[in-house]
Amino acid sequence: MARVGLLEDNTRIARLCSMMLCYAGHEVSIYQHPRDCLYALHLFSDTQPAGERYSSHQSLPIDVLILDLHLPDMTGIEIVHRLRSQPLTRSIPLIFCTAATPNEVSRAMNLFPKANFLEKPFSYNSLVSAIQNALQMQMA
Repeated sequence: MARVGLLEDNTRIARLCSMMLCYAGHEVSIYQHPRDCLYALHLFSDTQPAGERYSSHQSLPIDVLILDLHLPDMTGIEIVHRLRSQPLTRSIPLIFCTAATPNEVSRAMNLFPKANFLEKPFSYNSLVSAIQNALQMQMA
């Protein structure tokens, strides 16, 4: 079982993905807006200066993050740049789950070659396999 973060602004897709992941035995946290995800991952706070946001004793609420490339207010690429810029979230396994253009997907995968890719629409088996692959790549 993994703790899966799901950054998806489409409510129907988020519910479907969450149901599939829960059926597979995973625990799912849905973030419908990039700001919600960044707050949960300790990367966005109105009250703490940037240098005081991290502690070596903090742990993340998720083991892997599934995110779309097309999100409101911020792209998936911008989110990943924020994740990769901080020690606490630098190595979190990523899965881009998107219906983006081939050029957008190629750009994302070139920038973040260790990320996994899952094309919408996706099947139960491909979703579960993407989680397993992402977690295995982190251990390798």
